[in-house]
Amino acid sequence: MNERTVAAHVDLLDAIVGALHLPLPSIAEADERLYYRLLERRALAVRVVIESNRAVSRDPRLAADAMRTLTAEEPVTYALYEVEKDGGDW
Repeated sequence: MNERTVAAHVDLLDAIVGALHLPLPSIAEADERLYYRLLERRALAVRVVIESNRAVSRDPRLAADAMRTLTAEEPVTYALYEVEKDGGDW
């Protein structure tokens, strides 16, 4: 593998991590459900993009671009987890 090919595969791995790494939801049940639904949709999108790329183009740059586009179309819409501040000194 040449340096350019390695860079393209690293970019694809970064896109996969970006698609699947979601911020934690608040402890509200509705936010947890939204979190898991979003994670499922994004995991499915990653799988479809990878399988399609393997079958059609085998170009990791195209797969990375497609993954980022799909991720942008599925934004985080739930409230995020926040650490409670108790005012104590640590």
